[in-house]
Amino acid sequence: MITVIGNLKGGSGKSTIAFNLAIWLAWQECDVKLLDLDPQKTLTDLVGIREEEDFSPPIKMLPSDMPLENLRRESGEVIVDVGAANMVGMFAAISQAHRLLIPVVPGQADVWSTQRFLSMIGSHRHPECQAIMFLNRTDPLGGSKESREAAEAIAMLKPAQALSARLSQRVWICRTLSEGLAVFEMEPRDKGSLEFLNLAQALYPTLPLKKTWIRN
Repeated sequence: MITVIGNLKGGSGKSTIAFNLAIWLAWQECDVKLLDLDPQKTLTDLVGIREEEDFSPPIKMLPSDMPLENLRRESGEVIVDVGAANMVGMFAAISQAHRLLIPVVPGQADVWSTQRFLSMIGSHRHPECQAIMFLNRTDPLGGSKESREAAEAIAMLKPAQALSARLSQRVWICRTLSEGLAVFEMEPRDKGSLEFLNLAQALYPTLPLKKTWIRN
């Protein structure tokens, strides 16, 4: 399956989500590959740190200059990180994708941007491609007005599906990234880790779990 993680707005957490999701899939013994089409190459840097530290499981990267029309020839799970700085690459990747994952930061401007994004990609999206949205970088204390209003707003954006799973803004996540680790590898019992694990399982509900990190 090809999952493109994209949005028009910068700072939505695309690279962080792609990195963590790939590691989670690798722990589930999936054949997973990453493709970094963002000119900032944050995802490439994160994988590079993980390789330098020799952490397992290792994460494979596809060459960023590969012909995107060949994406569907790749086996297993392919996760693509792409943003508005590479609109040509974004449209090409979405034309091959089975799924488009859109992280939305709470706030009216981000909701408007997401609505505009869905309109822009309509003619480029593969007929099989399902668009899925979720809130990212929400208030960790929960219950903020912005988060409630954003959740209500994206639920009305069609034809995309809005997940109830969400990720909170947590400072320590930056430290896990700088060390080449996924959030659940460093702090498996932290609330932020549990939020990510809930999101991953919502995205792959039928995947047999080889590792869960959750202990009673």
